[in-house]
Amino acid sequence: MNNILVAAAGTGGHVLPAYRFAKHAKTSGNKIIWIGGRREIERKYAAKVNADFYSLGATGVRGKNIFESSRAIFNLGFSTVACIFNFIKTKPDIIVVFGGYISIPVGIAAVILRKKLFTHEQNTVLGTANKFLSKFAKINFLGLPLHHESVSRAKLVGNPVDVLTQKDKPKDTNKLNIYVTGGSLGSEFINTNIPSLLCQYSEKIQIIHQSGIGNSDIVKENYKPFKNVEISEYIEDPHTTMQNSDFVISRAGALTLSELLIIGRGGIIIPLPSAIDNHQFFNAEYFSRIGMGFIFQEHEDINKLKNILDELILNEGFRKFNVDVEDKNPAEKKMLESILDYGK
Repeated sequence: MNNILVAAAGTGGHVLPAYRFAKHAKTSGNKIIWIGGRREIERKYAAKVNADFYSLGATGVRGKNIFESSRAIFNLGFSTVACIFNFIKTKPDIIVVFGGYISIPVGIAAVILRKKLFTHEQNTVLGTANKFLSKFAKINFLGLPLHHESVSRAKLVGNPVDVLTQKDKPKDTNKLNIYVTGGSLGSEFINTNIPSLLCQYSEKIQIIHQSGIGNSDIVKENYKPFKNVEISEYIEDPHTTMQNSDFVISRAGALTLSELLIIGRGGIIIPLPSAIDNHQFFNAEYFSRIGMGFIFQEHEDINKLKNILDELILNEGFRKFNVDVEDKNPAEKKMLESILDYGK
């Protein structure tokens, strides 16, 4: 049995891959230690794997004013010292960081104490923390191929996501099933523009639209008078909904695209323009390049989006996405095997 420490905090994009890796490591007989921030999401998922949980007061530095940046740098220093004392107490054998601000003090402490450090990057662009720590990591795991960077000791394993094995029967096999989502918070662009475009195909489609918390009323209004639509603010199991769809209209988060790759669903990908380092665009570009769908950017002419919808809905050939995923082994399994084999 190994003491495996995972570091992830802040958003589902970091926390969910960490949870899925930790869950696999736990069921394989290892003890889990989790270092996170002070948000509820990491505590929730750490509890699911019975991890010993420790929180840090570290915060991100990018995008802040001088005062906030100075305070964030001080917190990183203080958090690094806290991690050193934590490691002396908990004695982790292996440390796996999943990017984000919390990874930096954990990674620095691992280097100082000469612990085995591993990173996992979910996107096609290295985040600031993983870019810095990649120089010290034994293996840098990648969820998607990097777009324009190279990193030493890299291993492409995919993103730890839920793997589905069962497909529910669609409601109406005579209609196309379309899943529309802007993520748990929703997307103003998607909620505003997609309903009016899809209403033009009312006889041919049925829709499940995840609006995001607090957005369902306005989305219902935008779909009127179209009736073959189910609107939910939050979908507990989006993976089944994806699998039951003919195609998806979505943002370009790394986990969403990885799930679509595994289950063989493509569609229209609309990158979030404000994503750090434009990583959602590069995620979408990779998805499109391998034959899984089409990119539409918010600044483009809306008629381009309508033309893509025309092709997808009216031309079955455009829905033949590349579903040949060569390696079906879950990313978390490949990661743990590589970590345990390291140095043998």
